[in-house]
Amino acid sequence: MNDRISAGRVVRAAHRFQASNPEHLDKVADIIIKGGVVAFPFNGVFGLLGDVDNPAAAEQIHVAKGRPLDKKLITIADPTVIHEIGDLDRVPFDLNGLEPMLRRIHALGIIFPAAKTAPQHLVDSEKGTIVVIWTQYEPLIQLDQRLRARGVRAMVGTSANLKDQPTHIEAKGLWNDFSTTIDGIVEANFDHLKDKPYRLKSTSMLDFTDIRPRLHRSGNVSVKEIEEALREHNFPELYIPRDVIQVHGREITAQVPVITAEDPTPKSWFERIFGKLHLTQ
Repeated sequence: MNDRISAGRVVRAAHRFQASNPEHLDKVADIIIKGGVVAFPFNGVFGLLGDVDNPAAAEQIHVAKGRPLDKKLITIADPTVIHEIGDLDRVPFDLNGLEPMLRRIHALGIIFPAAKTAPQHLVDSEKGTIVVIWTQYEPLIQLDQRLRARGVRAMVGTSANLKDQPTHIEAKGLWNDFSTTIDGIVEANFDHLKDKPYRLKSTSMLDFTDIRPRLHRSGNVSVKEIEEALREHNFPELYIPRDVIQVHGREITAQVPVITAEDPTPKSWFERIFGKLHLTQ
């Protein structure tokens, strides 16, 4: 029974699942296919997920977070179906290394020109772009496979947190914030990251709409890791603008200066750290 009494009325509570239980993942897939929304582990943080082609699921996520409806959500898509979401032919550099890079790096979000087959309710109408994110995390892979086998090509989602609050990294916080506004909460621990606390925050994000990859958001993957991944998979050198979005984990409270490069085309990681630097206040 998942109902409780609140203020004299029946409120339906979210179903509880475990990410390690295959039968639970089957039920989570059922919820998403039927148009529901679940909180799901995303390799260090939790996200709110639904069917990418169901605008009602996207609206439920917005309402659950208290987030403005005009702020676009992201697409969670296996690298093999990204071409259905992003118009890869309009990216001005070679993408042969895209899938292997996304399979190897911890997690990464990428802004693409939107494809004609992209879910239009997720497209930034002013810029004509869409955000795709992926992490090679086994529970997510298993859920994605179940969904695609039943005709759901990808998921819509965002971080599992109320507006202006840090992303949840523990299931108990999800129950406090979302127990009556979504349909399921999938619990998991991130013991595989216990020695990597820097992973416990929102995903780093690149912009692939310019002549070279551009750092859009600094998160759970360091600039050095991103640069190495781009270099290994034959992408152009990373550009780091001064207005990079910084995200902080739930346990991080201190505000630190952001180091940026004065040179708009820095030659190396070493130069950005030890060369022409300034601290933004």
